[in-house]
Amino acid sequence: MSRTRSGSLLIITLWLVTILSVLVVAIGRYLSLGVTMTRYRLAREQANTLARSGVYLAMQRLASDGIEADGKSYDWEGDEWASFSAGGSADSDSDVWVIAFPSPGSGSSRFRGRVEIRMTDEERKLDLNAAAKDQLLALVGDDTLAQAIIDARDAPDTAEDRPTGQPPYFAKNGPFAAPEELTDLPGMTPQIYDALRASTSPYFGAGATLNVNTVSVDVLRVLGLTETTVQMIAKFREGPDGPQKHAEDGVFTEAGLAIVQTLNNTQGVDLTGTPDGNLLIGSTFGVASQTFLVHVEGIIDHPPVRARVEAVVRRAPCPRDTPAPCIIGWREG
Repeated sequence: MSRTRSGSLLIITLWLVTILSVLVVAIGRYLSLGVTMTRYRLAREQANTLARSGVYLAMQRLASDGIEADGKSYDWEGDEWASFSAGGSADSDSDVWVIAFPSPGSGSSRFRGRVEIRMTDEERKLDLNAAAKDQLLALVGDDTLAQAIIDARDAPDTAEDRPTGQPPYFAKNGPFAAPEELTDLPGMTPQIYDALRASTSPYFGAGATLNVNTVSVDVLRVLGLTETTVQMIAKFREGPDGPQKHAEDGVFTEAGLAIVQTLNNTQGVDLTGTPDGNLLIGSTFGVASQTFLVHVEGIIDHPPVRARVEAVVRRAPCPRDTPAPCIIGWREG
């Protein structure tokens, strides 16, 4: 009888040990998962903080980029806000500003990562809220869609609405505030949206002009400049070192007649009195920019996490009582 009882106790004990072992393993896995999730959430917050901080670093850089060494004010692809040289080498131009954390020589840190900042000039694009129909047509290749863009921003007209459409559509009847509003237009496709996003901007401030130093060649064509003049401007701006380096770039330092004179002096072609020359001399072009798109990535190495922020930053004009430069658009994710 005692042997039977001892055997039963042994079996019960083995079952209890087995159950406790399973519980210990399960609790261990649960705790390990909790620790992993906590580490990920912490890394995510660190990456978000780095990305948001990068916007303010970019704003500080824009604020410090004022009058040039020659006493004039202009912006170009090799400017302080646009090009970042490592070690001052002319061969190391980059359009990405990388800041490592912790910085070299600063000692240990609870996290390791970096901020990558890119800044582009929004005034290299057409003003979406002022572009003429023929200019929009050149970009979208569809007369109906070009007219839909015009209708969306002009005065109310019930004939522009499609209440029985699938889905129903009602024209905004006001200026576009963000590029994403274009996706609401009937007939919009991802390809056309990408083309409009690349060549138009809704963020122009009052009195803004296209920056002749940065305006894209596609926009120059849309404006009606001949291909010869477009290529002449591109060649002058790129200089002999090509489009990816900026040590030898040509820069237009003054607007108006000075643009045509600069092309005449450097390219040997006088556009004075021609349609191209008249367009370049007119009020369409300037040499300085006020509105910039700042794209920032905050990156944590371990665990690997990335956070992204896009902000639209304007030097001037800013809303009342808001110091310049100011943020007029913000997108995360």
